[in-house]
This record gives sequence, C-alpha cells and structure tokens, in this order.
Amino acid sequence: MPFRQVAVSGLPAIALRTDELEVVAVPGIGMKLTNLRRPRGREWLWRNDQIPLAQPRETPSFVETADSGGWDECFPTVGACPIPGAPAGSPGLPDHGELWAAAWTSSAYEHAGGVTLAAAAAGSLLPYEFHRELTLDPHEPVVRLRYRVRHTGDSPFPWIWCAHPLFNVQPGTTLELPSLHQVKADAVHGLAELGRGDILSWPEAFGGAAGRFTFPGAGAWAVKLFGDVGPSGRMVLTDPRRGERLEMVVRSDEVPQVGIWINNRGWAPPGRRPYYNLGLEPAIGAPDRLDEAVRDWKAAETLAPGGERGWGLEVRLLEDGENLA
Repeated sequence: MPFRQVAVSGLPAIALRTDELEVVAVPGIGMKLTNLRRPRGREWLWRNDQIPLAQPRETPSFVETADSGGWDECFPTVGACPIPGAPAGSPGLPDHGELWAAAWTSSAYEHAGGVTLAAAAAGSLLPYEFHRELTLDPHEPVVRLRYRVRHTGDSPFPWIWCAHPLFNVQPGTTLELPSLHQVKADAVHGLAELGRGDILSWPEAFGGAAGRFTFPGAGAWAVKLFGDVGPSGRMVLTDPRRGERLEMVVRSDEVPQVGIWINNRGWAPPGRRPYYNLGLEPAIGAPDRLDEAVRDWKAAETLAPGGERGWGLEVRLLEDGENLA
C-alpha cells in the first residue's frame, strides 16, 4: 500500500512509500514531516533529542516546544513580529509563523502520477488558506511539493514563506548552491568578525572553495544567511560517507530566495545543548521577520483579496553516480 497510518512518538502520522522513497507526516503538529529517506538510505531530517514531538500548547513558543526537528512550513512570517500596517496594540505574528501550530486537514490518495498527501490550513491573524500537496513519484526518488495560498478576506496583506527543513548533517557533509555567490547575514552567533547585515561571498566567507561549503568538525558558531537562489534553482547536500545526496530544485521566478541556517554547535534556546544541523530553506521573501522584509529589505510579497499565489519545490534523494533527467 502506498500510504498507511503509523505513529511517531505516539502521535498519529501518515507514511507515504514507493520502492524509491519514504516520507512521514504528522498532521497534528502542523503537518510536520518527520522522515525523508530512501528505503535503505540515510535519514535526511534532523530530530532534536532534547525537545520531543508534542502537540502545540495554548500559548506556544516554537523554540521552546516545537523545535523538535523535521520539516515545517513558515507563513506568513518566520520571525515573530508585528503585522505590518496593523493598528497599534494588535496581536503580533508568532515565531515561525502560524502554520506549525494550526489545525490542518489532509487526505492521501494514489493516482497515475504517484501518491499524494494533500493538506490545508487556515490563517488565524490574517485571512488566508494555505495548501500543500506532497507527491512521491512512482518511479524515481523524487518528492514534488506544490503550494498555493489564497486570500479569503477584504484587505491586502504582505507575506513571506519558507520551507523549514532541518537536515541531519555531520562534519564532512558538503553544501553547494551552484548559482548563489553572495549572501546577507540575518543572524550571527559566535563569529565576532561578522555582523547582522553584512554582505558576504558564498561560500568563501565561511571557509568554502570552488562553490562548496564543507561542514566543520570544530568550533561553535551559527549563522542565518539569505541570498538569491539564482537561475539554476538548485541546492545540493552531499553525504560523502554514505554516497548519498539530497537535491532541492525550484524555479527561481517562483521561489527567488534561499535561507541558510548553519548551526555548528553555536545556538540553542536557553538551557539546551547547542545543536548541529542545517536549515536549507527555499524562500519567498527575506529576511525572517515579515516587518523587516516589508520595510527594510523590500522583499515581501502582497496578496490581494481573492488572489492566489502558487509555487513548487522538488526534492531528489540520489546515490553516487545517480542522476535524473
């Protein structure tokens, strides 16, 4: 069967599987993806051993209660901030947006193009419907995600989005973004020579060469960077130990930015051990806070009443010597 009900940490989940891929989603915690792998391959999604998977709380904090790893969707902001243009005293948008704590509806079905998990959630502070369709190709190790957001209210509003997968990386893992050459820092921890707002060469500013960043085994630092993904639309993560790589591909006219969160044991919430992981985040808009994207970076989008915006993202899990057309 291409999909079935399972449990992850005691929570109801749904597993989609083909001969080439397995993906597991947990509808009750923001439709989070907890597993992304080849049937006999490595697990690509990072899992936090300090924060367990749990239902969102009444007044949730993402970093305290939901930074459990996996793949979340961030909309209409990533960082907590006021709603641009809202009256003074209005509720602000929560950290990592609204979707991770929202109630989602979902359905799974098989068809000629593979097996699909379709899911949707409604906005709370802003009037929208957010839709995500995740499809496993029936013949190739490819996951295709299609997104659509629809305005359901009376007044336009600005927004940004990013996919928020946290990847399981180790020293020696490499990251390549073939058409990204310059980034802007949005957050810096443990690197005194760098500051927020710095424009930096990628990957040379972080010890990379020939377009490739290699995750270090020493040091304690973390950075959040943004750049234009460029015409290739490709992001490539390689595990040379296992001979496996993950490729993310977007159309740059649909998804123009990418966020890169490199956490080399340089950050964790208060009271936690610092993490070692990577957030590789195809994005529409930058930086993380919607108000700054509108005011300072001029990189937010606006949705008009009755309007819709759609985009796509493809994830490929490949082995040494394996390529797709």
